[in-house]
Amino acid sequence: MTQPIPIARRTLLLGMAGVATSLCLPFNFAGAKGFQFEPFSFAYVTDVHLVNGVPDSFKLTQESQLFLQNAVKQINQLGVDFVVFGGDQVETPGNDDANWNLFMDIVQGLTMPWYFVLGERDVSGIVAADKIKTYGPDWKRRDLTADKSYWSFDYSPGVHLVGLDTSKANSDEGILLPDQLSWLQSDLTASKNKFTIVFSHHPLLPPPPFDSGPPWDGYLVPQGASAREILNNGTGVRLVVNGHVHTSKIQRERDIWYVSSPSLDVYPCEFRTFKIDPETIDVESYQIDFPALIKKAKGALVSSRMAYAYSSGRPATFLSIADGDHLDQIASLPIASGRTAQPLKPTKAPKKSKDQKPTGQEKSEKAKPESKSESKPVEQQPEPKTETKPDAELKPDLQPQQ
Repeated sequence: MTQPIPIARRTLLLGMAGVATSLCLPFNFAGAKGFQFEPFSFAYVTDVHLVNGVPDSFKLTQESQLFLQNAVKQINQLGVDFVVFGGDQVETPGNDDANWNLFMDIVQGLTMPWYFVLGERDVSGIVAADKIKTYGPDWKRRDLTADKSYWSFDYSPGVHLVGLDTSKANSDEGILLPDQLSWLQSDLTASKNKFTIVFSHHPLLPPPPFDSGPPWDGYLVPQGASAREILNNGTGVRLVVNGHVHTSKIQRERDIWYVSSPSLDVYPCEFRTFKIDPETIDVESYQIDFPALIKKAKGALVSSRMAYAYSSGRPATFLSIADGDHLDQIASLPIASGRTAQPLKPTKAPKKSKDQKPTGQEKSEKAKPESKSESKPVEQQPEPKTETKPDAELKPDLQPQQ
């Protein structure tokens, strides 16, 4: 596959509790020592929902620009090798692609290459967006065609990246058409000796509670099981990353780690980093730098229809789904078969409270972004006193959790 040209500027032409572990298959490729490649790292940002002039719901759309700018700043400080945006970059492209143009203006500030896959909000609208016409110039890929909005390439010797397109306009449910599944099988067969990462907006392995039937299964991709069968069939896939369901969850099926990542503008307002070497995948979660807005996002999620669908009597318990457990937020995932996830020491210690004085070493590291070193316990909160009804803007069949 032809490697895409890294995107810099549009103006240049446009468990872990519940970890699912089944019987593991031994490596049958890449030699007795497993995969061989140079260590690398990347950031994963998903569900930005960037838009202007749209009131907040459980998504803080009015703060979406601020959150994306802050994420770009933190990622530049972290110095990863590249960035992947996991879909729903915008809350519809906007009139004359205004929202997408704003997205491009902000992310051109990244100091490393970046790539993206599409989510349903990227292509939704009164008239569905033309994927290639709207996004093709900024993919900067020569192998995209009018009906092919998915991609793959070798990032480095021994490392293969795949970006699926599960987007379906004006629908919470995703889709993987037969042509894309056939392409995926051929692509993975050709790269089976390489360490492979697959990115999709919708989860291919549903995290709880989205694995439990209606109404949760309306946010999945029905062909997910077929896709996983392809991934498991003697390929080099060891990591699959998704967004869409706005939850922090890490699961394992056979030899593959499936990582569901939180939204940037829905509580807990985070992005992730992945540091990978031939033995481990280290995952860390980073929160945006505005505590007051995080608190606002938490309240918005608790009063959302999604939280009431989870528990009408105790909607605040849905925060545990969004947050995940400790090992869903920061963990070291072994690549070898049969080994379990381990706690990971954070890149930087958690913030001190105001009455705690930082040490000299902490002062010197003050400018570095913080990872979440542990999952916050779900508070036993009383029902909201001012408003306990679900968000009035949400539809009876649940507001889309894109």
